[in-house]
Amino acid sequence: MGEWKLRRSLPRPATRAGLGEVHRVHHERRPVPVLLIAKLGLDWAMVLLLAKALSELDMDPGTRPVAVLLWLALSWGGLAYWLLGRDGRRCIVVCDGGLLLCTAGTDPIAIAWPATEGLTPAHGPGIRRGSLRLSWLDGGKQRYVTFRTMTDRDALAEAVEGKHPVPRPPHGRILAGSGIVAVACVVVWALTLSPLADIVMARRPYYLRDLASVCAQATAESDAAYPKSAPYRGNAPHPAVLFAEEHDSDPVVTSTGTGTGTGTGSDTPDPDDVQLVVCSRLERRTYDMTCAFSHGVSVSYYKARYRVDVYEARTGRKVTARTLDADNHLFCGGVMELEGKGGGHEEDVSVPSRDDYQRILDEVAAGAGE
Repeated sequence: MGEWKLRRSLPRPATRAGLGEVHRVHHERRPVPVLLIAKLGLDWAMVLLLAKALSELDMDPGTRPVAVLLWLALSWGGLAYWLLGRDGRRCIVVCDGGLLLCTAGTDPIAIAWPATEGLTPAHGPGIRRGSLRLSWLDGGKQRYVTFRTMTDRDALAEAVEGKHPVPRPPHGRILAGSGIVAVACVVVWALTLSPLADIVMARRPYYLRDLASVCAQATAESDAAYPKSAPYRGNAPHPAVLFAEEHDSDPVVTSTGTGTGTGTGSDTPDPDDVQLVVCSRLERRTYDMTCAFSHGVSVSYYKARYRVDVYEARTGRKVTARTLDADNHLFCGGVMELEGKGGGHEEDVSVPSRDDYQRILDEVAAGAGE
């Protein structure tokens, strides 16, 4: 039964057993503060994991708030159910005249204070560390039950040792309410003011590939910006990253603007430091030649011109634009086969090399033409 149903059902068996009024219910679970701290740590890790997973799946960063809110709703709802509504949990109920041992689906066991022997740490094979053993006499025969963990175990131990109920702390409801408010404030802070919030709300890029959304949304003629990115102002260098439509959302080349180019470590700018996002798109193509190969295969080659637009990552505004001609075809020769076909025709459009992209990106990052 749920927590609320349990508390409503306990006075009747306590009265029937002659134990008087119910004072406290100790459940077999870890203390709530420990659970809440662990839950907040899990939430932080899960948000970072969701950001990485969505980025790897080429999902728009705008999907992050939805994914995070779904996770929080489901996980906190599950925790609330586990705390308040889960069936099958055992508990020890402290009453005026003794204890009630309750388990879902069975009748409570009443133990009067005179029959209670003690509450001691449990040891032995297969017993989890921190478990407790409650022992009592039943018709002159000793009986015991082992609990893995108990809430408010110090208050429970004091009650069993003194054979009387331990009063609740003063203003218990106020303290509980303050704890709930504190947790809510931490969650709100994490989602609105912390560095984690900038990641969730896509106000700053967490990975370089996140900046590909600037190119995608610019193509759709909608606003695209990362307000927490480094501002584009002052003198060079202007760390930059280049995306090309033929490479999907993976960065093709990067530049720190210091002449080091794409590489690892200090050669690649941190996502937070990127000021410029460079987007390469096919502008037009021009027929070059058609080559015939064996097995009836032919390929028409096209030279191409690409438009290279430069945007400020912080505002999404267009800074400048350039063009790049790609002509990397060889003379007809060799053997070519279309997989699974005895013949056919294909088209091949030339694309800029990485060296071409690196050269133009280094110029942009170094402030050429400013």
